[in-house]
Amino acid sequence: MVNCSSEPAAHQMIGGPTNESLMIPAARHIVVISLSIFSTSLSFSKSMILLAANSVFIIHGLNLIWWAATPDDINWLETTLIVCHSIAISNAYCWDFKLVACNNFLTLLTTCIRVCLTSHRPAMEIAGDLVIFFVFLIGHGFFFSYALANRLQMLFFIELERTEKFQNVEAEYKQMISIVLNMLPGELARKVLENKSDTFHVQTKKEDVSMLILDLVGFTAISAIHSPTELLSFINALYSSMDELCVRTVGDSYICAGNITIPNEDHKNAILRLGIELLDLPLLRDNPLREVLSLRIGISCGWGIYGVTGHHRWHYDVSGPVFYEAECLEPICRPGTILVSQTFWEGISERDRYKHTMLQKRVKDRFDVTRDIQCIEIEGLSVRSDWVCVKRQSTTEDFLHQYQEQLRQRLLNHGEKFKMRWLDGTFVDADTEKTYRNASSMAIRKTTGSQSITSLMITVACIIFDYPYYTQSTPFLVWPWYIIGIMWPVMNMIFLRSVPTTPLIHSYIGFRSLWCITIFGPLWAISRYNESVLFRGAIYLANLSTTVMYGYPMGFLYLSSAFIAGIVGSAFNSNLYSQILTPNIVCVIVVIYHIAYQATSAVQEVKTLYENGQMAALSECIAQESSTQTDQLISMLLPDHIYRKLSVHHTQIAESYDECGCLFMSSPISEKFYDRLADLVFAVDRKIISLGLEKIKRVKNIFMVVTGLNGPAELDKLVELAFFFGESLQSLGQEKWYAGIAVGPCTGGVVGNSRVCFDMWGDTINTSSRMMSTADTNTIQATEMVAARLGEVYRTMYRGTIPIKGKGDMKTWTVEKKESVQVLPWTPRC
Repeated sequence: MVNCSSEPAAHQMIGGPTNESLMIPAARHIVVISLSIFSTSLSFSKSMILLAANSVFIIHGLNLIWWAATPDDINWLETTLIVCHSIAISNAYCWDFKLVACNNFLTLLTTCIRVCLTSHRPAMEIAGDLVIFFVFLIGHGFFFSYALANRLQMLFFIELERTEKFQNVEAEYKQMISIVLNMLPGELARKVLENKSDTFHVQTKKEDVSMLILDLVGFTAISAIHSPTELLSFINALYSSMDELCVRTVGDSYICAGNITIPNEDHKNAILRLGIELLDLPLLRDNPLREVLSLRIGISCGWGIYGVTGHHRWHYDVSGPVFYEAECLEPICRPGTILVSQTFWEGISERDRYKHTMLQKRVKDRFDVTRDIQCIEIEGLSVRSDWVCVKRQSTTEDFLHQYQEQLRQRLLNHGEKFKMRWLDGTFVDADTEKTYRNASSMAIRKTTGSQSITSLMITVACIIFDYPYYTQSTPFLVWPWYIIGIMWPVMNMIFLRSVPTTPLIHSYIGFRSLWCITIFGPLWAISRYNESVLFRGAIYLANLSTTVMYGYPMGFLYLSSAFIAGIVGSAFNSNLYSQILTPNIVCVIVVIYHIAYQATSAVQEVKTLYENGQMAALSECIAQESSTQTDQLISMLLPDHIYRKLSVHHTQIAESYDECGCLFMSSPISEKFYDRLADLVFAVDRKIISLGLEKIKRVKNIFMVVTGLNGPAELDKLVELAFFFGESLQSLGQEKWYAGIAVGPCTGGVVGNSRVCFDMWGDTINTSSRMMSTADTNTIQATEMVAARLGEVYRTMYRGTIPIKGKGDMKTWTVEKKESVQVLPWTPRC
């Protein structure tokens, strides 16, 4: 029991030490506190600043131990400063709950030792002060700090996770962008990547274009005696050395163009120099295949159309008169030489440098029209020439840099919504603030709930340990104030379940402030008997100061109101006046406000992490959208199983297929039909997809389609596609078409360093192409093996023996629809 009958002794104790005796410890704490304020206010910054803050934490711990070991009588102002300083440090280290718990435990332990050993007050008063401090540390220093630390850690890891995902997605996007830029010039790649449709059509007419078409002589023969890996390694090595001006590779052919997407006034001389260099490539003579190969090269100039068209497996291509003229020159060229058109030759500035011969050749164009042309055959250089070749710069880095700038600008625009007002700490954008509060609703309710329980438990502890004062002579009754004080945290806990987040914050701050002012009443009443009023009041204010984190102006206003209420009440009470209204009380006020400021810093850090998480989420979303779009784009360009194996640093992929069915189909297209060609391409592409076939490429008016890359060869679907092709042409007003089908083993792969694409080689591919080129008008010509496997859906008619280049005489069949076949008794059938 507390003996409160000795008023003189109590008054003597309450009077306490003089102001002069307080100046030395207060001065010491002012230095430590100022250091702490500076360091801990920056503790959310870089690691070097955290090092300074950690030093303050160590000094504070040593100070606590030294203070607890001091044998002098307890000084309550000094005790209050040390405890408040410890609370400020815990708030500054809210990131690390273990560190906070360690600091709180050390503070509680040293305070208990100091108060119990050096205070001469009754045991019940000592127990009441320590229990109230213990309850505050449990509620604020453990539960509240734990919830805040978890919130910060969760947001931090969300930010890290999203940033890591963004980096991974961005890396994949960069890889796919590199692949796309390897297939398309930057001008078309940008348009393709921005295209939102499932089809794409860009055709641009360009005057004054030069075109080189190259054919590897003898490749058909050697493809039958070498393995797919050997063939692909050779083709990859050969074409990689040609890729700087490459439009595309077509089987064992090579196409390049000048003055298309990269302006070059000297493009005719440049492409002729390229042709000379290609003829003399060492790899043609010294190669792993141990074969001596040669090239045929046709070069022309004129106007052309470049771009991409299609729904599926489209490629960058150049067509028009410039291509068809070079295409006519290449087959009639002698191996090891270059054949150029007369118009092209007239544009060459230094003709005397070349060994050349004027020729007149007879050619058959794509309309089967025979005509005589003037051309020039070039065998090489007549004099040695030191050409300086400037390597074309890669557009990949420039393209990616532009993408980064666009992404950065989009993020900056999005980040404007996350700017915080310095006055109240809310986001400038009202919708963003609302979204944040909705996302943080559970965390807000947890922290406000823990603080309300802390206030409730402090009040209950006061009721229990202050009961001796209930019978003492006081200006007014003590216990009714505590009963009223219980009401406010209870109201807060009731509101937690039923009130939305924003109104909850306002009611919470108001009820907490009313609680603090209400519980100040008993301190005014018992100040005659209790000398630790300053200590208790500081704990109440520290408990209130954390409410500032939910609303800066309102929180600081209510905190200041509580300060004013306490100071005004102390002015009219001599006991409180002697304990509180001293010059050193400024130190306590500064520390309490600093605790409140750190609460706002914690909220700012939470919001900053939330902002970073949202920005990382947006970055991830943007990168994911771009990655998905690019992924869909590349899936249009390459077979899926090939695309999955393709990477930026390993573009050589070779696969052997035991059995594939291959269809070539074409139609002679005149210039007036160019505008309607896109409709045909889109229709055929959709039909290919619906049938589950693989379109390998389209070269001008020739389609190459295969079956059997990922399953059995379905030859009947190739026939169905060929007939659909013919019907589509007729609906567009084009009458003539040709098709050829072969089946057997073949090789597929991706080669080159620039304009890479998936292509196929082998005897089956070559045979299918020859079937088409020798077919009758509006018919499908097939090999004997194809005719034997078509079944009952389609009928075949023996055509006879046809001379096939590289194969000799072959028996061929025509494929017809079942209902259109006229059975003749003498016709061999399969």
